[in-house]
Amino acid sequence: MTGFKTNTMEARLLVGKVKVLLDQEEPGTLKKLVEKMRPADVADLIEHLGVGERIAIFQILEPENAGDVLVEIEPPVRERLLRDLDNKAISDIVTELDSDDAADLVGDLPEERAREVIETVGDDVSKELEKLLPFPEDTAGGIMALEFLAVKFDATVGDAVKTVREKGKEIESLYYIWVTDGFQRLVGVISLKDLVLEPKDRNISDIMNPDVISL
Repeated sequence: MTGFKTNTMEARLLVGKVKVLLDQEEPGTLKKLVEKMRPADVADLIEHLGVGERIAIFQILEPENAGDVLVEIEPPVRERLLRDLDNKAISDIVTELDSDDAADLVGDLPEERAREVIETVGDDVSKELEKLLPFPEDTAGGIMALEFLAVKFDATVGDAVKTVREKGKEIESLYYIWVTDGFQRLVGVISLKDLVLEPKDRNISDIMNPDVISL
């Protein structure tokens, strides 16, 4: 289902259908309906519902899907939702998000509550949050993510493909692989498209783009 924002009649029908399912307490049918929608469309739907109805939607979403939806919701609605969700629900969602989105989410919480959430997530996640939270949102540190893939400049295309298969699932937006030298300094970049088009025995240093703009 797409185009929720641009089709007023479809939006009204969908909101009405969801309200009926909520009133009739049919979470199974509602879950199937919502799972077919894109996160951005679920976010639009939630913005058209009442406070209690929004919470009911989040209660049927898996944490990973809930996180994808939450980052799409307009800030005023998201802030209200965060106030109404308990710490466990927020912790479960934060654990499933990329580090930059997780930091933005926790950064929207009051200081004391943010600290409580950080204390309940795993060590790896809490360390990532503590690295990113000090940066203001409009700085490079505030928008960067800590998840990335890198290979050594003397690796082969086959080595790089193996790295993508082993670690790529951990990264939501994977379009490029960074190339580093023996001192872990950034020396180049290669796109996934270029990677799959090259022979497996080709050296990464021969096909990488060395002109990388970085901070």
